[in-house]
Amino acid sequence: SSVSATSSRRWARAGPASPPRASLGSARAAWQWTPLCEASVGPTHGTSWRFRLRALGAGMVHDRAPVTFFIECQKTKLGESVYVVGSDDALGGWSCKHAAPLSTNAATFPIWQSERISLPAGRVIEFKFVILEQGCAASMVTWESFHGNRKLEIAPGMVLTVNCTWDDMRTASTATQCPPESHRVEPQSLVKESGKLSRTSSGAAIFNEQMEVLCNTIAEREPMRRNFSQTLLRVQDGGAPELSPLAPDPDGLHVTQTPLVDALFADEDADLLGLGGLPAAMGSSAEPCGFMPASPLGNGSTEIRGVSLQHVSSFSALTEMAPAEVKAEARKRRRGAQYTPFNTDVPVVIVSSEIAPWSKSGGLGLVAASYSYEFARNGHRTMAISPKYQHYDGIAYVGESRLRVAGGEHHVRYWHLYKDFGDGTGCDYVFVDHPCIERGGGLYNGADGREYGDNLLRFTILSAAAMEAPLVLSIGGFPYGDKVVFLANDWQSGLVPLYLCYKYRRHNCYMQARCMYVIHNLGYQGQYPHVNATEFFCVDAQAAHDLKLGQCVNLCKGALICADRVLTVSPNYAYEVQTPEGGFGLDNFVRGKAHGLRLSGILNGIDDCWDPETDAKIHRKFSIEDFEQGKRANKAELQRMLGLHQDEHVVLIGFVGRLTWQKGVDVIADLIDWLMKDTGNGVNGKVQLIMMGNGEDKYAQALRWAEGAFRGRVCGYVGFDPKVEHQMMAGCDLFLMPSRYEPCGLPQMYSQAYGSIPVVHATGGLKDSVKDISLGLDSATGFLIPYMAIDKIKGVLYAAMEMPLKRPGDFRRLQRNAMSADFYWPQAMDQYEQNIDYTLYD
Repeated sequence: SSVSATSSRRWARAGPASPPRASLGSARAAWQWTPLCEASVGPTHGTSWRFRLRALGAGMVHDRAPVTFFIECQKTKLGESVYVVGSDDALGGWSCKHAAPLSTNAATFPIWQSERISLPAGRVIEFKFVILEQGCAASMVTWESFHGNRKLEIAPGMVLTVNCTWDDMRTASTATQCPPESHRVEPQSLVKESGKLSRTSSGAAIFNEQMEVLCNTIAEREPMRRNFSQTLLRVQDGGAPELSPLAPDPDGLHVTQTPLVDALFADEDADLLGLGGLPAAMGSSAEPCGFMPASPLGNGSTEIRGVSLQHVSSFSALTEMAPAEVKAEARKRRRGAQYTPFNTDVPVVIVSSEIAPWSKSGGLGLVAASYSYEFARNGHRTMAISPKYQHYDGIAYVGESRLRVAGGEHHVRYWHLYKDFGDGTGCDYVFVDHPCIERGGGLYNGADGREYGDNLLRFTILSAAAMEAPLVLSIGGFPYGDKVVFLANDWQSGLVPLYLCYKYRRHNCYMQARCMYVIHNLGYQGQYPHVNATEFFCVDAQAAHDLKLGQCVNLCKGALICADRVLTVSPNYAYEVQTPEGGFGLDNFVRGKAHGLRLSGILNGIDDCWDPETDAKIHRKFSIEDFEQGKRANKAELQRMLGLHQDEHVVLIGFVGRLTWQKGVDVIADLIDWLMKDTGNGVNGKVQLIMMGNGEDKYAQALRWAEGAFRGRVCGYVGFDPKVEHQMMAGCDLFLMPSRYEPCGLPQMYSQAYGSIPVVHATGGLKDSVKDISLGLDSATGFLIPYMAIDKIKGVLYAAMEMPLKRPGDFRRLQRNAMSADFYWPQAMDQYEQNIDYTLYD
């Protein structure tokens, strides 16, 4: 039987604790409805509960065991999910309407996982997986295609993990001993569980319930915590030693952000998410790829090339931006802005936790620096506010303020530096100084890799100080005033829109100001458990409610609710964050902004230093007019400097990125043998491969092995060197980016500027910036991989390699198209100015 969770009837009737003496309707029967599992069927159908009737008498409880199902499935389309249905009532009793759902996200796809489902021990359960449209129980059902059913037998007292692959009848299961009595459902917990039936079935209540469980689970992992503000590279140069359990912080201010998606950048972290028992086909093998030898090349060589990567979360942090005079000169040769803004008289205040060149651990610092230049050049009076992590040359004390944060008063000082960009334009850089901000390690982590315990305090102070700066600082003789546009970036400045809404506008301050919140990566949300939001942030109950998510505060959630407009770093990413897979639990709030027409996606621009006509880091400069000769010379130099055979007739493929699962490094490793083996088709075997990056040790060792196994044909560059990256853009024929998740991505735009054709997974900004070959030779700039299946990747990559080898004329047309594309910042700024105008007129 099943009953809707919307029912207010209490499905529990208890009598004397003795075996029943009559039928179900007997007045002396002691029976109770026992919930087996709770499954969200969809946003429009509330929650479905499955029950079994059981006697409360002693000795009448039958053993049941918790089971978690995993399946690798890539057959779903947008809006569809995988469900498990089977012979037991907990699996729907073969009714797809009551099937148990599985979930996935951008980090774990194509692996789908169910919640723990209580199944009867000691008998065989038959089951199968189906695909249904989310929220529509009457939708078309897609069953697994094999004949017969999967079977599972559970021993009493065990906890089971079941691993499957779609359309493959083989079923692998792993059993572990269940703690004593933990597999039984006791009457006291039954009363508590049945009480949930009186709750509302609204999507908000269900989501809050789920997040409470998630937050409790994550909070228990605190001894294993790493930095989840900005995940660091797992460098191999000793920059991030192994962590040891942390003692509790003695004061009440030190809390650590909890990760919504630990697995974004680390396979080892998959164990924390319950993925550790997956088979190799699902991405958690102990071996990094199919080519990892028992003894790595060079007796376990750990040589690191290039520059130090300590405290770096992205190679973008190592990019040197072009100075203002170089930018101005380069833009004389390019198309300028196409949009005429209407509100350049309104100042722009940029709030960011990092800004180049003073502080940068990843791409955020570069983007914030680009904002400060571009808005100023467009005519806005511009202020960029970031923390003063250390003393910077040329800064001067400009003022101070007192803030109420964390139940006390905090004194902050402001330091200022003005940079002149020419033609009467420039930016006021303001650095917030407080004792908790300046540290000896990285921006977010210590030298040991641990996140600072008071990061929530540090970035609350940043946001609060940023709100005061335009009002209290007299810069250039007068303050910015209260008619400004705030540009808040990522969760570290997520309190800016909330403070604007609840602390300033309520007191008739900043009434004409607006705040645009920019999502650079929704996987990082500023989520901290067990924080009293009212006291910590000094806000009222309504503001605290906007921040609360389960038992955590979530700064990103508060920003999404309160911002006047929300922007993402690419149009496709604006779509992806509205899905359960890409929204990381906040998709409902993002969709709310989209429904109000207050969500936009703007592809990040690239800096003017990425220009083959002026790039001093490449062997030979070139333009679209002489790119064939320039590419040929740079290819030969790249082969020489990295020890590859100098052969202009091979296809040279490049990859630059973190060595993580998210970047698809495991997929590239699995392709190496296929690429190198000459099968007589005139394509395979006529390939050279350069992979440069650092990160997880198993992938680093795979690169070293590949270089040794295919000497002169593969370069496994473990480390990073900006000069080599520039030379790769200039010398490679193809640039490979099989990222599983990429909000924007910059290398695919760099490569096009240099005529290296990108082969990328159709996700996030990669999809926005690469025009697929299917559009025709007149407009195509690269090759899109529609989904991450090894056969599909081989097919797309083969087509890309075949073109320069057998159709060089067509390949040159692609190169010319790619080099004609304009990804520089002036094009992006047209859209930012449009959004400022829209926001001010709302």
